[in-house]
Amino acid sequence: MGKFLKRQTKTIFIMLGNGCNLSCIYCLQHPLVHKPLSNKINPDIYEFIKECNEESGKDHPVHLQFFGGEPLVYYPNIEEIVEATKDTGCTYSVITNGKLMNDHMVEFFNKNNFWVTISWDGPNVMKTRGFDAFDPSSPLRRRLLRLDHLSISAVMSSKAYPKEILEGMQEISNQYYKLKGYQVGINIDQIFDTGITDKEILDVDYQRVRDEIEEMGKEFLLDTINSKYSRESYTKTMFIQDLYNHINQFYGKQNGIWNKYYCNCGNGYAILNMDLEGNLYTCHNTSTKVGTIYTPYFQYLNEVLKTDYTDHMRATCKDCAALAFCNGGCKLVSEQAREETYCKLKKAVFEPMLSLIQEYGKMVGESKNA
Repeated sequence: MGKFLKRQTKTIFIMLGNGCNLSCIYCLQHPLVHKPLSNKINPDIYEFIKECNEESGKDHPVHLQFFGGEPLVYYPNIEEIVEATKDTGCTYSVITNGKLMNDHMVEFFNKNNFWVTISWDGPNVMKTRGFDAFDPSSPLRRRLLRLDHLSISAVMSSKAYPKEILEGMQEISNQYYKLKGYQVGINIDQIFDTGITDKEILDVDYQRVRDEIEEMGKEFLLDTINSKYSRESYTKTMFIQDLYNHINQFYGKQNGIWNKYYCNCGNGYAILNMDLEGNLYTCHNTSTKVGTIYTPYFQYLNEVLKTDYTDHMRATCKDCAALAFCNGGCKLVSEQAREETYCKLKKAVFEPMLSLIQEYGKMVGESKNA
């Protein structure tokens, strides 16, 4: 019998600290983080990680996601934690702005099979982050392209629209393919307001978003019908494929039924958020502590549930077309922010793809009955 709380754990976010070497205008942590994190490691976290991994089973190893602030500010602790957990079977990844990446880090991440995700918002990244990790003239770009498992994650906003982001990612992926023989991973999040002071970045042209999604969606469906996929359109294909997968999951496997009463991201449940002392948080982007690795499970879970009002949104969300995409949305976003910007952007991204799929299905059905 272990001495720590028991649960089925998929991922543990290792909250290394909340210091950062950039000051991105859309940073959702700025309004939510109020207390500094300790950078001193409690050795009991290693036993806790080991127990979580054993409970999950050898076929489902726990994933350790190193997180900040900016994780590379705390790089020595990453090495220490990997050394202490490398025999547990855990897998590793890190989300970073990349600015501090050096050759030693690249070698370490490759040696330990890290997925390294670089935050980058496309051609207009200087307007959102004030730093371009993939500047073609910088040695840093060449260093990042040496990573064996490279992903790029962007934030869609009034300064960064989906097509330009994906085209920028495609250019990087083309170069990466020449070096590695495979493409980069990609992700695009939609900006959301947790108390952002610069409201201009939330002033998204929703019609432009809809038009771009519709255009890329039509290209995707045409390529699907003709079974033609080009490496030059890889990033757009992957982005639209993800939207299609949400539709398939919700309407195909769930029969259009939303049966979640807690946040879809899993934060606090199958995803744990742990600082180096062993404190546990409702989300890795907040200072809201809900227990420790020593807390009895039901006491911990009760504290998590107090912070999660997803169930309260059921009446508002259940008839929304974008429900298949957001599954009730983020528990960090207030009802006011949902109404003003959050839900509008979710709908602008998802509704055009849903309409296209419905139109495509109708066409297929009519052709079969002809």
